[in-house]
Amino acid sequence: MGLWSKVKNVFVSANDDETPQKATFTTREDTVYAPCSGVLVSVQEVHDEIISSGLFGEGYGILPVGLDCIYAPCDARVTATNVTNHSIGLTTESGIEILIHIGVDTVKMNGKGFKRFVHANDNVKAGTPLIAFDSLGIESAGYENVIVITVTNADKFSHIDLVGESGTLVGGRPLVKLGDPILHVSR
Repeated sequence: MGLWSKVKNVFVSANDDETPQKATFTTREDTVYAPCSGVLVSVQEVHDEIISSGLFGEGYGILPVGLDCIYAPCDARVTATNVTNHSIGLTTESGIEILIHIGVDTVKMNGKGFKRFVHANDNVKAGTPLIAFDSLGIESAGYENVIVITVTNADKFSHIDLVGESGTLVGGRPLVKLGDPILHVSR
């Protein structure tokens, strides 16, 4: 077995019924971390009127790179799921409400290409696998493959700082990895 195969087995299960390995990263209570690796874009650039207008809150779009899995961006309780598994809502102990939405118009995929590993009211730790998705399936179905992560109750806080940055830029945009800080929430 080659080195890549050994490393890949840590991330990718040979059995589709298994949950991906948990990711580990250091967290702070007032910070939301990247739920996947990818290139950051502003929510205003997401090709969805509701998201780009800010109605889902303040945050980022992430063009995913690498693993097709969304991980918990912080310690939280799962507060919203849906049957199509294309989005999930989380609430932290300090009251930060987070929405993670996979793709644009992917609700029309009726759950095809999505697999959720958690349920409503589950308590999750940062790095817990939440939802696996099929990037190629999203794109071949004609939908935009972007992960949107927002604080939906931003009006309850004095400030949401968009802190996603990286020493690596792709097309002038930061390339973040799973667990990098992206949002700082101030009371």
